[in-house]
Amino acid sequence: MENITEFCTGCRTCEQVCPKSCISMKFSSEGFLEPFIDLDQCVDCGLCQRRCPQNNLKVYPLSEKVFAVKSKNDKELYKSASGGAFAALARYFLEQNGVCVGASYYKGWNVGHKIIRSLDDLPSLQSSKYVQSDTLHTYSEVRCLLSQGIKVLYSGTPCQIAGLNSFLGNVDKSNLLTIDLICHGVPSIKLFKSYIQWLEHRYGEPIIDFNFRDKSSGWGLNVKIKTKTKTKTRSCVIDPYYYHFLKGDTYRECCYRCSYSRPERVGDVTIGDFWGIESILPDFFSKKGVSCLILNTPNVMALIPMFKSLFDMEEVSLNDVMKFQRNLVAPHTKARYA
Repeated sequence: MENITEFCTGCRTCEQVCPKSCISMKFSSEGFLEPFIDLDQCVDCGLCQRRCPQNNLKVYPLSEKVFAVKSKNDKELYKSASGGAFAALARYFLEQNGVCVGASYYKGWNVGHKIIRSLDDLPSLQSSKYVQSDTLHTYSEVRCLLSQGIKVLYSGTPCQIAGLNSFLGNVDKSNLLTIDLICHGVPSIKLFKSYIQWLEHRYGEPIIDFNFRDKSSGWGLNVKIKTKTKTKTRSCVIDPYYYHFLKGDTYRECCYRCSYSRPERVGDVTIGDFWGIESILPDFFSKKGVSCLILNTPNVMALIPMFKSLFDMEEVSLNDVMKFQRNLVAPHTKARYA
């Protein structure tokens, strides 16, 4: 077998389901993870093709309920990209002796999924990382945790959640809550690290802290960059990486054909910025940020009383969110230049 799928997302499902462990993930020339098959070891069983979520799209019907939410915890809200939906749910799971999985910065400005067990580690998973996160071995680790009866909250892009669902197959998921993010698309880690190097050259010092969604001036799209002696806040309009990310110039090829940019979702819950909330619920708008919380599965409906303890919330329609979140309708169109 030489090809698993035409538009790989780099989720690692194929690597982790291969019975011969003959699939390894390597970086392409653009810096995206892709599977490579050791044809001498491959027995052509076809399991990687069958379990690849790109070959077998599975989505839930249209959402059960949709809410505008704001975390009741101001400290977590400030550190979150929008309304603190992920942080509040993560805190709930951690307080129930569960674990949370999400994207984190690692040494050398690598970005990968990390499993946390303590509230002290929650800030590392908060706020947006506008680059593709490596799921590493978290799919296999989640399967092990579920087998031990441990509650797991797993957050990621829709293609990563689809990969986790496919990897787990018929495993009992009663202790698993998945959160898919409303995703624009993902630049490569190679591009992001080149950008960090450019910033370090520009400022003459190593970058020690970085936040794409700084709230010093309120909810919005400002990046904060910190060195040992400097703190700079830049608008998305003037920052080259941010500008081209929002414009949709720098994504992985599969992002422009994304099967998950649609109202039918793959996660139990979908979260994102509730842009345009001021025109829908003016009294609910806050400069601290507002998230949309889209409930996609019957099982998650039972958690609504818990949600009400974590959030200030108002029910809205899916169309209210879709008006301003176009990636719930269709993927970005690839920019064309003369």
